Amino acid sequence: MIEDLKKYDIVLILGNYGAGKSFLAREYFGDRKRVNRHEIRHHLKEMTEHGKKWTADDWDEELEGFIKRLEYDIIRFFLERNEQVVIDNTSVTNKSRERYINYARRFKKSIGCLFLKKDISVLLSQNKMREYAVPEHIIVRLHAKTELPTIQEGFDKVVVVR
Repeated sequence: MIEDLKKYDIVLILGNYGAGKSFLAREYFGDRKRVNRHEIRHHLKEMTEHGKKWTADDWDEELEGFIKRLEYDIIRFFLERNEQVVIDNTSVTNKSRERYINYARRFKKSIGCLFLKKDISVLLSQNKMREYAVPEHIIVRLHAKTELPTIQEGFDKVVVVR
């Protein structure tokens, strides 16, 4: 099922924090260029603030617009060079996935979606093992507003793993 996604130019691996997105990106799509907004935030903080680590307290709505532009530029750079891309982000709502579908259409690329739907207790448990744990209230909030992806959103293929 996951193997079927390898033929698409863009693969979105989506789900809540702690669902295992980065592991699957590495395990199944390690030959692709990987983009992850969470890591862009971390690297930007370390680079611009002399090695200081990003924490949830550093969240800044204004800066988030810049992070999204960086993400877009990275994706665009690789797509323009006909590289396959795996995007590893939460994007649990239809609205949050729309940008990636638009990128695929803009660059005339195919796009598949792998959504990891996990029970809230699993997410909270796995989050505790992360190097940069996310505050639990964020995971609970995202879990409550999760909308499963569908082909009707504009994906060429959708796989949901429970």
